[in-house]
Amino acid sequence: MPRRTAYGPGTPCWVDHVTVDLTGAKQFYGGLFGWEFTRENDRGYHLITLRGEIIGGLGPGPTGMAPGSSWNVYLASKDLDHTRTEVGRLGGRVVMGPVPAGEDGRLCLAVDPSGAAVGFWEGGRDEGVVLVDEPGALRACELHTARPGAAEEFYRGLYGDVPLVIRPSSRTGWVPFFGVSEIQDTGATEDAGNTGSEGKAGSAGTAAAAPAAGARPLGSNLFADPLGAIFGLTSGN
Repeated sequence: MPRRTAYGPGTPCWVDHVTVDLTGAKQFYGGLFGWEFTRENDRGYHLITLRGEIIGGLGPGPTGMAPGSSWNVYLASKDLDHTRTEVGRLGGRVVMGPVPAGEDGRLCLAVDPSGAAVGFWEGGRDEGVVLVDEPGALRACELHTARPGAAEEFYRGLYGDVPLVIRPSSRTGWVPFFGVSEIQDTGATEDAGNTGSEGKAGSAGTAAAAPAAGARPLGSNLFADPLGAIFGLTSGN
């Protein structure tokens, strides 16, 4: 069981799902991956666990948010105040924070120069997702954007040569990829420029279960869940 409690600066270290339909999200992902959900605070934020290990978060969307959902990807920061300053200097826009997350750490949300929402996390204890790189857990995160050059310049300015996966796409946003045990082609892509994880896709069971549960296949190993949040499936590390 791969466990991880430390992340270097710039490494994707946390993912969470924000939605106005917590019940629907729990039903979909609980059925798909076997995830369990533990309420963390009075605002309705939940920790997602698999076999007792933390793999991410689930929380309510802002008041007035239209029905829908999204996955957020957070990059590790050792000094969130410095990161916030650098985001602005490099052409990004901070939209929230830094704000405390109880005793667990602090977070900041921003929009990078390519238009993708991104989070930054300064951990106070475990620095991010604990269970990784196995079926049902986070395996990878990719940034899909129509402006890969702007994105690469921004993240290189923040973190140097940290290896982040940035792919050309007409669809802009960070995408978490969750592990499955086997690979199977999910079909033709809707976006020829969006190559996902180089031909890797869901296991026979999971790939079939996602559309059956209400997900919409987008091709290139990508799916939109019933509320519109985009996620990927991969069997690779």
